Formats: sequence, structure tokens, C-alpha cells
Amino acid sequence: MLVALIWLGLAAPTGIHPFFYFGLIFLGGGAVGLLFAGVGVMAVRSRVPTTADLRFFQGIRRLVLAMWLCAVVADALGILVVLAIAGGQGSTPLGASTLTVAFATAAVTVICAGITSTVMRRVLPTA
Repeated sequence: MLVALIWLGLAAPTGIHPFFYFGLIFLGGGAVGLLFAGVGVMAVRSRVPTTADLRFFQGIRRLVLAMWLCAVVADALGILVVLAIAGGQGSTPLGASTLTVAFATAAVTVICAGITSTVMRRVLPTA
């Protein structure tokens, strides 16, 4: 991640606010949260619920909830930072239509993470 930040800093065109790229990184953070929730779901798929696995299932229930919250916070921060940069000083290298697509993708990521969290919390056994 540090290499990506350094590369973004060196490859950024002049006149672009440096926090704009942090906003894009936050938008990617929501997708990473959805990815981790999916990994947890795949880990559960091959298990048969037994009494010995209840702690495992409780951990996965907490994981999908935490990853949904992570996606909400990361995407909200990303959108706020990008909008603050676009509306304030500095310009953005992306056009309005590209930013709209990025924000729509962030919204879809949050919705998918929420659906994953809701379904998995209902499907997995509780204590």
C-alpha cells in the first residue's frame, strides 16, 4: 500500500490536490471490506454446523458485520473527500461522469456488503 501511495504521489499531475488520491483509496477500501466479507462467506460454505463450530460461526457473523461497517465508513469518507476536493481548491483529473460512476460503484459496494451481512447473519447459527 505504501508503494501505491508513493507511486500515486509521484505520478500525479501538477495542480491536483494530493488528498484527492486518498479519497480514491478510501473508495477502494469499501471494496476491500466487501472482499473480506466474501472470503468469510466462502470459508463458511464448506462447514457443517456443529456445536464445536459455534465460535467459528459467531466470528464469521461478526466479520461480515464489521466489513459492512468498514465499507460504509470507507466509502463515505472517500465520497466526502473527493467532493470536498472537487468543490474546493484544486481540480480533479476525473470528469463529472467518471466521478458519478465511481460514486455509484461505491453505493453498490455498500449495498452488496449490507446484503451479505444481513443474509449471513440470518443464515449462520447463533449461540
